[in-house]
Amino acid sequence: MRGACTHSFCSPEISRAPGPLPLGDGDADGDGIPDALEDELAARFAPIVLLHRDDAHRPASIPWLLARANVFERRDQDTAVAAVADFAITGKPRIPEPVRSGSSNPQDWVAYTHVYPRSDGGTNIQYWFFYPFNDGPLLFDHDVDWEHLTVRLDASGAPTGVDFARHEDDHPGVFRPWHAVRREGDHPIALSARGTHATGGSRDDLAWFEQAADCPELERCDHPVWRTWLGGGLENIGERSAPLRHHEALLFERRWGNIGIVPGTSAPHGPLFHRGFCVDGFSSCLEADGAARTARAAIRP
Repeated sequence: MRGACTHSFCSPEISRAPGPLPLGDGDADGDGIPDALEDELAARFAPIVLLHRDDAHRPASIPWLLARANVFERRDQDTAVAAVADFAITGKPRIPEPVRSGSSNPQDWVAYTHVYPRSDGGTNIQYWFFYPFNDGPLLFDHDVDWEHLTVRLDASGAPTGVDFARHEDDHPGVFRPWHAVRREGDHPIALSARGTHATGGSRDDLAWFEQAADCPELERCDHPVWRTWLGGGLENIGERSAPLRHHEALLFERRWGNIGIVPGTSAPHGPLFHRGFCVDGFSSCLEADGAARTARAAIRP
């Protein structure tokens, strides 16, 4: 039986209760939850994301990006200075202008899922949304955008609420109890802010400078309505120690694009190294960029 977390990516001041042991069969990511159950839960609570009709940067997927841009080229240094030097030499950003718009075809929009057990017996379901570019206010743009939300289930499997991630409040995000979450059946409805793609349960969750669609009736909405289980569908990415797909991309420990000098202008890390990627409740979220690099030894062979 496992005791307190001793891995390098865990918060040292937190001692956690033992988690479930990996199952013998049907548990490829070794988190103690059958993979089939993970997929079932992810589909049941998959969110509906309302995109803004005037957002020039649509969602996409990891394969869609890899077919158009190489963001995983390794450099000797992961610093802003190296990024500036790289830009000066190549004369172009890592994400080319035509790729920044994402895909106009909803079949290319994939929501990546991460289902994991909490130490209190409950389960969390994370949904990660990929956009090739973040178009922020003023100069606060950056390559690639990974946004997410988390559905919390109690020990009986009943939903208790949703954490909507936005900007710095993304590990886990702004919590809304289930009764206060706008839904279609068991599917939470989330707003994706124009350009920044910050995720909110309502416009009140977003920053003052952000715009978002807010359609009272989805069937009459004149903004794109992304039912994440349709189109490109859902893909389970597994755990840090055992990713289930896209290994080259998901195990890439550096940023997915150029690094900016000004805070808020650097490309993010991928989901497995993102500070919003959580395990065992929320106690093991990566809390800083440095922690992501420290975690490499724990997950790489």
